[in-house]
Amino acid sequence: MAKEKAEKAPISPEQKAKNLKMLIIFASIAGALLILDLVSKWLVQSLAGSDPIAVIPNFFYISKSYNTAVAFSWGSSIPIVPRRIINILISLIMSALILVYWIKNNDDMTNWDRACAMLLSSGAIGNLIDRAFYWEATTGFDGVIDFLQFYLGGGPGAAQNWVNPFATFNGADAYLTVGVVMLIVLFIVDAVKHPTDDLDVDPRLVEEAKLELAKEQGEEASENASEAVEETTVATEEAPAESEESVSKEEPEEKSSEEAKEEK
Repeated sequence: MAKEKAEKAPISPEQKAKNLKMLIIFASIAGALLILDLVSKWLVQSLAGSDPIAVIPNFFYISKSYNTAVAFSWGSSIPIVPRRIINILISLIMSALILVYWIKNNDDMTNWDRACAMLLSSGAIGNLIDRAFYWEATTGFDGVIDFLQFYLGGGPGAAQNWVNPFATFNGADAYLTVGVVMLIVLFIVDAVKHPTDDLDVDPRLVEEAKLELAKEQGEEASENASEAVEETTVATEEAPAESEESVSKEEPEEKSSEEAKEEK
């Protein structure tokens, strides 16, 4: 059944202070994750050679590569300069939108929402820095540094397919992936817990809710009509009995008046 959304209750100063504190905490963690991503890339750039380093043989390797495409090398078929400009714009817009949304809606967010914003912002800004500043002319290489490589099909010695190697990525890519997965899960959980909160957004749901409400009102009206008919029937059945009783009461009164006349 459709319900009107309640107006937002004003936030108390104590709650506002608590929300601000959580914003600072999660923003600080986002900054730490961003620094971790940048430092790890530069450590790999400085220390790792061209040969992969086996961390867990046949499963996890440190393998340095440079990605001028999107995450996991998507979009690598586009010429490099327009590709990098597109990627910079995408990362810039994404970073700005996430930060603006986070700051603007912090008072309405749960800590799970803030965790999503934390991961998405740190991941987007991390790759934005790589795409914007790492060029061959200034750093000696182009694009984002990827180095985390996983094999899910037997390792380098096995036949290559889409899971072997599975992907080569970096910390920022991992932040973005986990953040998106968390966001999807939160959307699903919220939709299950509050299925009618967004009825005003989807006209189909509004129409379904109206039909359901009309049906409920019709059933209620039918029940009320049935009750009224039953009450009328009972009243009709009781009326003759009451009239018979009144007649029987009147007859003795008439007799007594006649007897009084005879005695006179």
